[in-house]
Amino acid sequence: MTTLSPLFAPRKLGALPLRNRFLRSAAFEGMCPGGLPSDELVEHHRQMAAGGVGMTIIAYASVLPEGRTYGHQLLMTADGVVPALRRVTDAVHAEGAAAAIQIGHCGYFASPEVTGERPVGPSAVFNTYALAKSRAATPVDLERILAAFARAAHQAREAGFDALELQASHGYLLSQFLSPFTNRRTDEYGGSLENRLRFPLAVLRRMRQVVGASNRYAPRYRGHGGDSSN
Repeated sequence: MTTLSPLFAPRKLGALPLRNRFLRSAAFEGMCPGGLPSDELVEHHRQMAAGGVGMTIIAYASVLPEGRTYGHQLLMTADGVVPALRRVTDAVHAEGAAAAIQIGHCGYFASPEVTGERPVGPSAVFNTYALAKSRAATPVDLERILAAFARAAHQAREAGFDALELQASHGYLLSQFLSPFTNRRTDEYGGSLENRLRFPLAVLRRMRQVVGASNRYAPRYRGHGGDSSN
Protein backbone atom coordinates (compact mmCIF):
# COMPACT_ATOMS: atom_id res chain seq x y z
CA MET A 1 0.00 0.00 0.00
CA THR A 2 1.38 3.40 -1.01
CA THR A 3 1.21 6.16 1.57
CA LEU A 4 0.89 9.62 0.07
CA SER A 5 2.99 12.47 1.37
CA PRO A 6 1.26 14.70 3.96
CA LEU A 7 1.64 17.45 1.37
CA PHE A 8 -1.28 15.93 -0.49
CA ALA A 9 -3.50 15.62 2.59
CA PRO A 10 -6.35 18.07 3.22
CA ARG A 11 -5.48 20.90 5.54
CA LYS A 12 -7.12 23.95 7.08
CA LEU A 13 -5.71 27.45 6.90
CA GLY A 14 -7.48 28.95 9.86
CA ALA A 15 -11.11 28.12 9.15
CA LEU A 16 -10.47 27.71 5.42
CA PRO A 17 -10.35 24.09 4.17
CA LEU A 18 -7.75 23.31 1.51
CA ARG A 19 -7.61 20.10 -0.49
CA ASN A 20 -3.83 19.89 0.00
CA ARG A 21 -0.87 21.95 1.19
CA PHE A 22 0.27 23.21 -2.19
CA LEU A 23 -0.05 26.95 -2.79
CA ARG A 24 0.68 28.87 -5.94
CA SER A 25 2.64 31.76 -4.43
CA ALA A 26 2.01 35.41 -5.24
CA ALA A 27 4.58 35.70 -8.04
CA PHE A 28 3.95 38.74 -10.23
CA GLU A 29 2.12 37.77 -13.42
CA GLY A 30 2.18 41.09 -15.32
CA MET A 31 -1.25 40.34 -16.79
CA CYS A 32 -3.31 43.36 -15.75
CA PRO A 33 -3.23 46.00 -18.49
CA GLY A 34 -4.93 49.16 -17.28
CA GLY A 35 -4.95 47.72 -13.76
CA LEU A 36 -7.63 45.11 -14.50
CA PRO A 37 -7.37 41.31 -14.74
CA SER A 38 -6.97 40.12 -18.32
CA ASP A 39 -8.32 36.92 -19.85
CA GLU A 40 -4.76 35.60 -19.59
CA LEU A 41 -4.73 36.15 -15.82
CA VAL A 42 -8.05 34.35 -15.41
CA GLU A 43 -6.81 31.42 -17.46
CA HIS A 44 -3.45 31.33 -15.69
CA HIS A 45 -5.04 30.89 -12.28
CA ARG A 46 -7.67 28.53 -13.62
CA GLN A 47 -4.87 26.32 -14.89
CA MET A 48 -3.14 26.49 -11.51
CA ALA A 49 -6.36 25.30 -9.87
CA ALA A 50 -6.98 22.64 -12.51
CA GLY A 51 -3.43 21.41 -11.93
CA GLY A 52 -4.33 20.53 -8.37
CA VAL A 53 -3.02 23.24 -6.05
CA GLY A 54 -4.94 23.79 -2.85
CA MET A 55 -4.92 27.55 -3.27
CA THR A 56 -3.67 30.01 -5.87
CA ILE A 57 -2.72 33.59 -4.99
CA ILE A 58 -3.05 36.56 -7.34
CA ALA A 59 0.06 38.67 -7.04
CA TYR A 60 0.41 42.27 -5.97
CA ALA A 61 -2.75 44.29 -6.14
CA SER A 62 -1.96 47.92 -5.32
CA VAL A 63 -4.39 49.60 -2.96
CA LEU A 64 -3.75 53.01 -4.56
CA PRO A 65 -2.48 54.27 -7.93
CA GLU A 66 0.56 55.77 -6.16
CA GLY A 67 1.62 52.34 -4.89
CA ARG A 68 2.69 50.83 -8.20
CA THR A 69 6.05 50.04 -9.73
CA TYR A 70 4.59 49.01 -13.11
CA GLY A 71 1.63 50.21 -15.12
CA HIS A 72 0.34 46.67 -15.69
CA GLN A 73 -0.03 45.84 -12.01
CA LEU A 74 -3.44 45.05 -10.60
CA LEU A 75 -5.04 48.20 -9.18
CA MET A 76 -7.82 47.97 -6.61
CA THR A 77 -9.13 51.45 -7.46
CA ALA A 78 -9.58 50.66 -11.17
CA ASP A 79 -13.17 50.95 -12.43
CA GLY A 80 -14.89 47.56 -12.51
CA VAL A 81 -12.17 45.75 -10.58
CA VAL A 82 -14.55 43.75 -8.35
CA PRO A 83 -16.56 42.04 -11.14
CA ALA A 84 -13.31 41.56 -13.06
CA LEU A 85 -11.74 39.78 -10.08
CA ARG A 86 -14.89 37.75 -9.62
CA ARG A 87 -14.09 36.12 -12.96
CA VAL A 88 -10.84 34.86 -11.44
CA THR A 89 -12.37 33.52 -8.24
CA ASP A 90 -15.24 31.86 -10.12
CA ALA A 91 -12.78 30.12 -12.44
CA VAL A 92 -10.59 28.95 -9.56
CA HIS A 93 -13.49 27.76 -7.44
CA ALA A 94 -14.94 25.84 -10.39
CA GLU A 95 -11.72 23.80 -10.46
CA GLY A 96 -11.97 22.98 -6.75
CA ALA A 97 -9.27 25.28 -5.36
CA ALA A 98 -9.31 28.27 -3.06
CA ALA A 99 -8.37 31.75 -4.26
CA ALA A 100 -6.37 34.43 -2.45
CA ILE A 101 -5.10 37.86 -3.39
CA GLN A 102 -2.00 39.76 -2.29
CA ILE A 103 -2.60 43.43 -1.58
CA GLY A 104 -0.06 46.10 -0.82
CA HIS A 105 1.53 49.48 -1.47
CA CYS A 106 5.10 49.76 -2.70
CA GLY A 107 5.87 53.02 -0.90
CA TYR A 108 9.07 54.70 -2.01
CA PHE A 109 9.64 51.94 -4.60
CA ALA A 110 6.87 53.49 -6.70
CA SER A 111 7.84 54.60 -10.17
CA PRO A 112 7.15 58.30 -10.87
CA GLU A 113 6.93 57.41 -14.57
CA VAL A 114 3.98 55.18 -13.75
CA THR A 115 2.25 57.17 -11.01
CA GLY A 116 3.03 60.69 -12.20
CA GLU A 117 3.93 61.81 -8.69
CA ARG A 118 6.69 61.72 -6.11
CA PRO A 119 6.79 58.45 -4.16
CA VAL A 120 5.65 58.46 -0.55
CA GLY A 121 7.33 56.45 2.18
CA PRO A 122 8.00 56.49 5.91
CA SER A 123 10.84 58.98 5.37
CA ALA A 124 12.47 61.00 2.62
CA VAL A 125 14.85 58.38 1.19
CA PHE A 126 16.48 58.15 -2.23
CA ASN A 127 15.53 54.95 -4.02
CA THR A 128 18.10 53.72 -6.50
CA TYR A 129 15.51 51.39 -8.05
CA ALA A 130 13.09 54.14 -9.13
CA LEU A 131 15.80 56.85 -9.18
CA ALA A 132 13.59 59.12 -7.13
CA LYS A 133 13.55 60.55 -3.62
CA SER A 134 10.45 59.86 -1.63
CA ARG A 135 8.62 62.28 0.60
CA ALA A 136 7.78 61.39 4.18
CA ALA A 137 4.17 60.34 4.70
CA THR A 138 2.11 62.86 6.66
CA PRO A 139 -0.61 61.84 9.15
CA VAL A 140 -3.13 62.57 6.39
CA ASP A 141 -1.23 60.23 4.05
CA LEU A 142 -1.17 57.47 6.65
CA GLU A 143 -4.91 57.66 7.24
CA ARG A 144 -5.55 57.71 3.49
CA ILE A 145 -3.40 54.61 3.00
CA LEU A 146 -5.05 52.84 5.95
CA ALA A 147 -8.46 53.52 4.43
CA ALA A 148 -7.22 52.21 1.06
CA PHE A 149 -6.10 48.91 2.59
CA ALA A 150 -9.47 48.52 4.29
CA ARG A 151 -11.31 49.32 1.06
CA ALA A 152 -9.19 46.79 -0.86
CA ALA A 153 -9.93 44.12 1.74
CA HIS A 154 -13.65 44.80 1.37
CA GLN A 155 -13.36 44.60 -2.42
CA ALA A 156 -11.53 41.28 -2.16
CA ARG A 157 -14.34 39.98 0.01
CA GLU A 158 -16.93 41.12 -2.53
CA ALA A 159 -14.95 39.50 -5.34
CA GLY A 160 -15.16 36.12 -3.63
CA PHE A 161 -11.62 35.59 -2.42
CA ASP A 162 -11.12 33.06 0.35
CA ALA A 163 -8.02 34.67 1.84
CA LEU A 164 -5.92 37.82 1.76
CA GLU A 165 -2.16 38.03 1.72
CA LEU A 166 -0.75 41.31 3.04
CA GLN A 167 2.40 42.41 1.22
CA ALA A 168 4.74 43.28 4.08
CA SER A 169 8.06 42.23 2.56
CA HIS A 170 10.44 42.86 -0.37
CA GLY A 171 11.16 46.42 0.73
CA TYR A 172 7.64 47.66 0.02
CA LEU A 173 5.78 50.17 2.18
CA LEU A 174 4.99 48.09 5.26
CA SER A 175 8.49 46.65 5.44
CA GLN A 176 9.87 50.16 4.89
CA PHE A 177 8.21 51.11 8.16
CA LEU A 178 9.82 48.12 9.88
CA SER A 179 13.37 48.87 8.79
CA PRO A 180 15.38 51.58 10.59
CA PHE A 181 17.26 52.11 7.31
CA THR A 182 14.13 53.37 5.53
CA ASN A 183 12.16 54.53 8.58
CA ARG A 184 13.93 57.53 10.08
CA ARG A 185 10.86 59.08 11.63
CA THR A 186 10.95 60.72 15.04
CA ASP A 187 7.20 60.49 15.75
CA GLU A 188 5.21 57.56 17.11
CA TYR A 189 5.86 55.56 13.91
CA GLY A 190 9.66 55.62 14.14
CA GLY A 191 12.52 54.83 16.47
CA SER A 192 11.86 51.73 18.58
CA LEU A 193 10.71 48.44 17.09
CA GLU A 194 7.37 48.94 18.83
CA ASN A 195 6.93 52.25 17.05
CA ARG A 196 8.10 50.91 13.69
CA LEU A 197 5.52 48.14 13.98
CA ARG A 198 2.73 50.61 14.70
CA PHE A 199 1.66 51.38 11.12
CA PRO A 200 1.84 47.80 9.72
CA LEU A 201 -0.21 46.60 12.70
CA ALA A 202 -2.70 49.43 12.17
CA VAL A 203 -3.14 48.24 8.57
CA LEU A 204 -3.73 44.68 9.76
CA ARG A 205 -6.26 45.78 12.37
CA ARG A 206 -8.13 47.96 9.89
CA MET A 207 -8.37 45.04 7.45
CA ARG A 208 -9.56 42.72 10.21
CA GLN A 209 -12.35 45.14 11.00
CA VAL A 210 -13.55 44.69 7.43
CA VAL A 211 -13.17 40.94 6.85
CA GLY A 212 -12.89 39.46 10.33
CA ALA A 213 -10.33 37.02 11.65
CA SER A 214 -11.58 33.91 9.87
CA ASN A 215 -12.97 32.79 6.55
CA ARG A 216 -16.58 33.95 6.53
CA TYR A 217 -17.08 35.35 3.07
CA ALA A 218 -16.70 32.72 0.34
CA PRO A 219 -19.76 30.49 0.71
CA ARG A 220 -19.48 29.12 -2.85
CA TYR A 221 -16.11 27.49 -2.13
CA ARG A 222 -16.49 24.24 -0.21
CA GLY A 223 -13.01 22.75 -0.54
CA HIS A 224 -12.06 19.19 0.37
CA GLY A 225 -10.63 19.56 3.85
CA GLY A 226 -13.67 20.07 6.02
CA ASP A 227 -16.67 22.29 6.43
CA SER A 228 -16.30 25.85 5.12
CA SER A 229 -19.82 26.94 5.94
CA ASN A 230 -20.35 30.41 7.39
